Amino acid sequence: MASPAWVQAVAVVLTDALLLAFIPVAVFVWWKVDRRIRAMLAILLSGGSAWVLNGLVKALIEQPRPCRAMPVPTVEHCSEVGIFSLPSGHSATAAAFAVTVAALWRSAAAVVAVVALLEAFLRVYIGVHYPHDVVLGLLFGVLIGTIAAVAGKPGARRPPAAPADTAAATTSAAS
Repeated sequence: MASPAWVQAVAVVLTDALLLAFIPVAVFVWWKVDRRIRAMLAILLSGGSAWVLNGLVKALIEQPRPCRAMPVPTVEHCSEVGIFSLPSGHSATAAAFAVTVAALWRSAAAVVAVVALLEAFLRVYIGVHYPHDVVLGLLFGVLIGTIAAVAGKPGARRPPAAPADTAAATTSAAS
């Protein structure tokens, strides 16, 4: 038995809204946690890169979506989506965002992880992905997010160089 139409509609809207919610999160992390532009770019580019690279992988694998391949009432309605399903772009993007945000702002790790997992669940729930699509999407996103998080983290900070006069005075005092 299919879920009520209004539940399906809410789930479809929510899958896009969850991804869009990461944009203000990126701005918030930049504003409150790490004011380097590199940090915000890491978050935004992790999601964008995951989305674009995921599309390339889908084109190589060409697995049809369950809503197109299975004549089952629970997945018979295919929302406005592409033809292929493996890996899940929404899951990959959510995971990439989540990993990058969590690396820059540890306090948010549990919340962003739950959002990424909810995104993955909803993609299966609305019938546009198989469970293995979202699992591979999440793993792909974790990989992209980890790379972005490493790029977005500050490098090792060197202590400031001692002025020449201070170094000379220290040498003279030691003699």
